Amino acid sequence: MKVLLLSGDYVEDYEVFAPLKALQMIGIEVHVVCPDKSAGDTVQTAIHTFEGHQTYSERAGHPFVLTHTFASIELGDYAGLIVPGGRFPEYQRVDKRVLDVVRHFFGSNLPVAAICHGLQLLATAGVLQGGRSCSAYPTCSVDIESVGGKYVHFDAASDNVHVDGNLVSAPAYNAIGSWMREFIRLLGVKVQVP
Repeated sequence: MKVLLLSGDYVEDYEVFAPLKALQMIGIEVHVVCPDKSAGDTVQTAIHTFEGHQTYSERAGHPFVLTHTFASIELGDYAGLIVPGGRFPEYQRVDKRVLDVVRHFFGSNLPVAAICHGLQLLATAGVLQGGRSCSAYPTCSVDIESVGGKYVHFDAASDNVHVDGNLVSAPAYNAIGSWMREFIRLLGVKVQVP
């Protein structure tokens, strides 16, 4: 089984590394791609943290080596899509190629895991219209509601997730464990603890 993970410069560090490792741990192959970059190229990640200011602060995270080339992906090869947050959704939401990837997974009713600012890509792709409900980083509620989606509020530091059909969403990286658990269920993979 293969899963596609979208990324770009200043993707949230935890939201790319943790899903990759969690899925690899149970034998799922994850292809991490970025438009206009190739396998072996890097994207710069970001670490966002709360330090008592009106918003989060940002620090450079780890360089992440892309596993695959965006221009070479065959969408029919993938069982699901992961859309992390950070700042990359902000600038990639104007890239038709990225929006077409998102639309493919929704049009095929395949599992999609989106977190934090990743919901900006879904809102721009038009897949939240008609009242589809999702969570996201709280400031993204405007993006979701302005296109006809229903925003489900959770505190950004919570580990809560929301599932609506093929979409599992969460507010931020504190929910990665719960978020991946629900995504794995949507993929139909059974993980059993004795």
